[in-house]
Amino acid sequence: MPIFKKKDSKTGWYFPSGKHLEKTSASNAYVETFNDSKIESLAREICQNSLDAHDGSNKPVRVSFSLIEIDRELIPGYKDFINDIIPKAEKTWPNEAKTKRLLDNMKNILSKSKVAVLKISDENTTGLEPQNWISLIEQTGSSVKKNDDSGGSFGIGKAAPFAVSDLRMVFYNTLSSGKAEQSVGVSKFVSFDLNNGETTQGTGYYGENEKEPFNHGVSFEDTARTKRGTDVYIIGFNTEDFSNWKNDILYSLLDSFLVSINRKQLEVFMDDEFLTQKTISKHISEIKKDKRLAKRYIDLTSYYGVIEDKNHIAIDMPGYEGYGIKKGEAVLLLSNLSENNRKVLMTRKAGMKIFDKNRISGILKFSGVFYATGTNINKILKELENPNHDKWSVDRAIDKKQARLFLNHITNFIKDSVIQHYQEKITEEVDAFGVSDFLPSNLDAIKEAKKEMNEMSLVQKNANVQLKTLVTDILSTSPIRSNESGELSEEQVRKVDLDDDGELEGGFIGEKDATMTSEPNDFKNADGFGNKITESEKGELKALSEITRKKIGDLKYRVIEMDAKNGEYRILLNPSHALKNAMIKVAIIGDSGNKTEVNIKKAINLKTNLITNRNSIFLNELDASSWAGVDICLNQMRRLKLEVEIYANTE
Repeated sequence: MPIFKKKDSKTGWYFPSGKHLEKTSASNAYVETFNDSKIESLAREICQNSLDAHDGSNKPVRVSFSLIEIDRELIPGYKDFINDIIPKAEKTWPNEAKTKRLLDNMKNILSKSKVAVLKISDENTTGLEPQNWISLIEQTGSSVKKNDDSGGSFGIGKAAPFAVSDLRMVFYNTLSSGKAEQSVGVSKFVSFDLNNGETTQGTGYYGENEKEPFNHGVSFEDTARTKRGTDVYIIGFNTEDFSNWKNDILYSLLDSFLVSINRKQLEVFMDDEFLTQKTISKHISEIKKDKRLAKRYIDLTSYYGVIEDKNHIAIDMPGYEGYGIKKGEAVLLLSNLSENNRKVLMTRKAGMKIFDKNRISGILKFSGVFYATGTNINKILKELENPNHDKWSVDRAIDKKQARLFLNHITNFIKDSVIQHYQEKITEEVDAFGVSDFLPSNLDAIKEAKKEMNEMSLVQKNANVQLKTLVTDILSTSPIRSNESGELSEEQVRKVDLDDDGELEGGFIGEKDATMTSEPNDFKNADGFGNKITESEKGELKALSEITRKKIGDLKYRVIEMDAKNGEYRILLNPSHALKNAMIKVAIIGDSGNKTEVNIKKAINLKTNLITNRNSIFLNELDASSWAGVDICLNQMRRLKLEVEIYANTE
């Protein structure tokens, strides 16, 4: 169906122009943003926008995807592109390879009789109100949303449809509360020089009187919109690159909007494929049966297991006075029944996944879903959200200190909840790990007793055999770790390095150092480390790192938990030989035996601060056959199983 237009109105492609404008090539920054995952980004951005425009009814937002073919003559102004616009662009960009490829591909598509169009429509939405229309069509980097619960805020997602169009051309059609349709075409083309000496800006419009929208519907079908909502027509959809577009969209939307779909906020239709609350389990089963999909969406199956677990734990997040957030503005769902990935799905009220929160516990088995529902918390998190909607960043806050404390509040809430509900339940399993390290102190006595028992059994069949008391005594001996000494009682261990006044020299008991209990910074950097050292310390650290050392095997050590909630532990060392230039390395041991590096924020020996570097501590010397203590503060505020290795020179 051709475009409707007013009588005597001027229509055609209009590219605003001027003198000395900066030229735009094929590498359009906004479009390039989505090139890494084009089809998934398109589906995610479209559904997010539709959810933001929900009409407030009790019906879910419904988004439909369908592929149609149209005659090329139905593309508005296609002859202008072939005969005038593309030739001028070729003349403007004779040596830019990427732009030449784009223009050649456009000519190839427009030379065919049929052109593929991906149509995306939504229902139970408000349609595009005037202020939303202006933001979508005429502005860059702007986003007008009706409330703080919305998902978008940067105005970048509007470029996603152009990334899957080989013509860089999209038509919009909407019916809003005013009951009047309006439509317009937009082209994210390239700049080109005009005969009057001016240069176009790169973005073009197809409307009435240059860029004025039509007040009738633009349709490539015989049907007209009768309900409020919006249609997006992506002209020149690349069917070769996206041959499996239905499944790509379906599974990526299930991964991105699991919470929204499960809560009946969103439904997606693609011809004979449906993505609703009732079909989630069906599609999860499809994913599990396909090895490639199962690997790609491994976290999705874990999160669905949390939602489906009828006995999952629901915990309301405590309030946060700094931002006026009340208790219950966010809820955490936890389960450990199946597919435990030790991660938490982080999402806001719109129900779109922001990111997978990990580094919560390397020991406890669980999966979780964090859902921020309150108005205040959504407003704050929206301000901290990056343009790709996959991170909450302190750097985006006006008050960075307050934002960091708030994100730490969320992190601590999640970690404390996991420990509180699952620490006791897996105690036996954790204790069983590394059972070979828990041995009686006199293993040779057991062997001798066993040998003696075997010899006794060879005397006579009817012999009167009596077990010696020695065996019972040995088996009842309290087991100790192979890296611990049976010579020290717990009380004696805690008295290592006492000074003359009876105070502990290490520093954690009796004298709290304020820097020891600083908040964890999981949200700040990818590695979570935040140590600061002076230039002189950097030089000293470099010198220490260049010293040649070898691993010391003949060493006894113990690790004592002092205050796990503040990351405070004590390491006791007893080498058989005197050591110089010692370097202590500390690691977390997981339940499967895997090691995870832990950052040491501070280390103290005899009230002296030691130089540290990530998981390493440097000591000048250690005496032979003598216990020495080092108090450490880690960046992990929870109970940990730690392993210690030491490298040094021997005297």
